[in-house]
Amino acid sequence: MKIFYFLLAILLLPSFAFAQKKKVLFDATKAETAGNADWVIDSDQFNLEFGKGRRQSNPQRFPTPSASQVKSNTPENFWKGGLSAWAIDLVKRGYQVETLPSYAQITYNSKQNPQDLSNYQLFVICEPNIRFSKSEQEALMNFVKNGGGLFIIADHANSDRNNDGCDSPCVWNEFFKNFDYPFGIEFALDNIKETSTNIVDNKIFTNGKAGTVKSLKFSNGASITIRNNQIAKGLVYQNRTKKEGKTGLLFAYATYGNGRIAAMGDSSPADDGSGDIKDRLWEGWKEEAGSHRNLIINATIWLLKD
Repeated sequence: MKIFYFLLAILLLPSFAFAQKKKVLFDATKAETAGNADWVIDSDQFNLEFGKGRRQSNPQRFPTPSASQVKSNTPENFWKGGLSAWAIDLVKRGYQVETLPSYAQITYNSKQNPQDLSNYQLFVICEPNIRFSKSEQEALMNFVKNGGGLFIIADHANSDRNNDGCDSPCVWNEFFKNFDYPFGIEFALDNIKETSTNIVDNKIFTNGKAGTVKSLKFSNGASITIRNNQIAKGLVYQNRTKKEGKTGLLFAYATYGNGRIAAMGDSSPADDGSGDIKDRLWEGWKEEAGSHRNLIINATIWLLKD
């Protein structure tokens, strides 16, 4: 009988492993490719229009070539997107990655939406330039409250790429304010440009599975203010700021309900420089001796509760 159960366990292992594969969704519904930006993991179409100007990247749900073709030595430019290195790294670690395309909706517990947030463990929104609707805000809140991870990335003040009157700090702060700042943070309307080594020693983020973090460079970003230090914690501060302070943060994290959030005020550290060739991109991903990549991947693993 023991042999029978042993063989049964072996047979079930592959299906169990597949069922447990965690999924990361990258948002593209909020003009993340408008202007001089390309905050997506892959795009083979360039036909989106955000007001006047040239056409922009239009990523679809699944990157191409297929993620099944990603190997241990696959380069970051295997996919065409400013966040492709992030996604490639996750696939190599056994995660699934998808994009929520521009035409899709942000929902939670909607059986009509095949990309409903309930199907994912982490949602990444890098520099949104369109406001969240009330229903989308509620979906994000319930997703995190019920155990989801949310990676929040903004950019500096006055960075409105689609010229609709609301840049990414504005988009995020309106969301936070509508729910009385549930994650304990808000973005300051400033423009920070510095390389910080003022980092709290937290081995989950600073010495995690991806490696060590020694610095974080803001090429132009917004700082973070902690409104509730019982909810949110600072990880990286401006060099002039005390670590226990509530202002001048560059990276913060928090828990809400059963879920987790991580927040960063600049999109440049996630930029791998391999996106739309018509955009002026920088390779921030490998800057600071790999600290950017290590910080973002360590935070991603924490958000996924691995």
